[in-house]
Amino acid sequence: MAAPQTPRNLQTEIIDIERKDGLLEELNLHPKAIRFIRAYTLHLQIGVVAFFVLLGSWSYYEHYTQKKQSDASVALAEAVKQKDSAGRQRSLAKVADDYAGTGAALWSRLEQGDLAAKDKKYQESLTLYAGVYNDLPGDSPLKPMLEFVLAQTHENLDQLDKAMEYYQKLAERKSFKMVALSAQGRIHELKGDKASALKMYQEATADQGLSGQSRSILTEKINNLQGAGSGKSN
Repeated sequence: MAAPQTPRNLQTEIIDIERKDGLLEELNLHPKAIRFIRAYTLHLQIGVVAFFVLLGSWSYYEHYTQKKQSDASVALAEAVKQKDSAGRQRSLAKVADDYAGTGAALWSRLEQGDLAAKDKKYQESLTLYAGVYNDLPGDSPLKPMLEFVLAQTHENLDQLDKAMEYYQKLAERKSFKMVALSAQGRIHELKGDKASALKMYQEATADQGLSGQSRSILTEKINNLQGAGSGKSN
């Protein structure tokens, strides 16, 4: 008896599992999108790989940055604990060198400047303060503090014109205007310019937020200068 023949429409179709031509159609993508994907398959694969490489690199960078900040903070804390001035200076300098770019490195440089100023090494402290000041962004809240410190350091070096430059910068900041004007008046007095000093003191007293003690001190300075002026005219 002859073996029954399988009708052609019932024959088992051999499926090529490597054939993916119909996959994009099965996803109901737009024909233009399908053509684009097929044309740029290699580019898309490279892009995906690059994305994940970049993502992994960023994660590693974030971890590295956080660890560096943490280590820098610990090193700074250990440095400021030292009671020996010379040892503290060395430790602070090491923090600044080893962890450059961190907040701890910035504070270590400021602390070095303060220690130098306490030892009356004003040129050394000036260099440290100026370095931090120049590295800060323009909107940093530390800028006014450093302008004041730099001005005072220049005063200690008898560089009155340079001190005046920083006091002028400080006077342009509303919250520090009175302090800056008072300091400018003092420098004008040191230079023998009583008229300019009087003008600065009078402008400073116009500040409505001036404390009673500060107003009293400035008023006394104004009265002394006016008295000196009137005595000279007689």
